Amino acid sequence: MSGASPERSRLSKILRVIGYGVVALVVIGALAYATRSNPLGPIAGRALSGELVSAPVDDWSFSDESMLIAVESRPAAPHSVTTVCFSHDGALYVPAQNGSAKSWTHYATSDPRVRLLIDGKIYPALATRVTDTALVEDLTRAAAAKYSFIADADEMPDDVWVFRMESAGPDIASGPED
Repeated sequence: MSGASPERSRLSKILRVIGYGVVALVVIGALAYATRSNPLGPIAGRALSGELVSAPVDDWSFSDESMLIAVESRPAAPHSVTTVCFSHDGALYVPAQNGSAKSWTHYATSDPRVRLLIDGKIYPALATRVTDTALVEDLTRAAAAKYSFIADADEMPDDVWVFRMESAGPDIASGPED
């Protein structure tokens, strides 16, 4: 017999082209992941990009216009995530559901220097975890006023960590001191 049938040869070529396409997509995806900056939905990013705001912020209530923001922690090797935020009495708060399981929350508790991306602008800040239970109850009401999914919940989920963000100078998240 004289080799493979024409159908088998055509199928082999089609599978080879599909294989090359899959390899190309994997390579492009790996390059995009390795060179990413801002987080994309649930995919963490690295150093945030945007316009740096050097002026201190006294009233964060403008952040209530943004449903999602990005938080960059770990200045030495930046790690950024997309999250929610809300203001209360002019202060900015960022909650983290399952806070004990998130990388950024542990980075922020060990080194409070963070940068926040709100509406295309980067705000250097210091993150402090809120542990006062009475304040957390007030903050839950403030968060529920902004986000219906919180207002519709019967109770707050366990393991929610809340961070207060304090405005800091533009060099605060520039990396470890020499």
